[in-house]
Amino acid sequence: MSLLRSFAGRIGSGAVSLTQKTASSIAIGGSSLFRPRQQLQQQTASSGLQLQFVRYATKKAASSRTNDYNSKGKRLGLKAAEGSYVRVGQIIYRQRGTKWFPGENTIIGRDHTIIAKEPGFVRYYRDPFHPSRRFAGVALAPHLMLPSPHWQPRLRRFGRTPITDPELAEHEKQRLSRKEYFGWIEKTKQYEARKAKREAKSAEQASAPESAGASESASAPDATA
Repeated sequence: MSLLRSFAGRIGSGAVSLTQKTASSIAIGGSSLFRPRQQLQQQTASSGLQLQFVRYATKKAASSRTNDYNSKGKRLGLKAAEGSYVRVGQIIYRQRGTKWFPGENTIIGRDHTIIAKEPGFVRYYRDPFHPSRRFAGVALAPHLMLPSPHWQPRLRRFGRTPITDPELAEHEKQRLSRKEYFGWIEKTKQYEARKAKREAKSAEQASAPESAGASESASAPDATA
């Protein structure tokens, strides 16, 4: 019994000393435990105590499923430099959002990728009608610059080049299907008819001033009479 009493007395004295320490620490700050750090430092310095503020990490340093992710790069950015030649469907610029807008002879995909619509040469430029936007376009010739003048007709490429070699022309004609072959004959006839009509109209316009001059001279009064 004496042993239990002595043990209980030690526990009680320890609890009393612990409560006294906490009370004294609270008395130092009083109701200002949640005051700014400068006030707490001043109060502790005057009482002879030292406070050390420690900032603990809020991000888990150990490995966990939260930290276990690292997506692969999306390979965004420039794919065709200024002045480089591109083909139809070639990617010019890959982006997220419209950092660059589609210009002449280009289209934009659903993931904001700018794609060439015509074969040509890449141009990065600004449009005076849209000063806050940057455009990526394709010029049809290496000497052309963008943007094109807004009040002039826009250049177009029909995708056709004349075949000057007669052997290649005959070979290309033999490759045509039946429908394309007879359509080509019909188009040739239409072209010849338009050409004849145009020549007749130009000849009529050229002869009109001569007939008008002759009629004026015939209708003029005779000065000798």
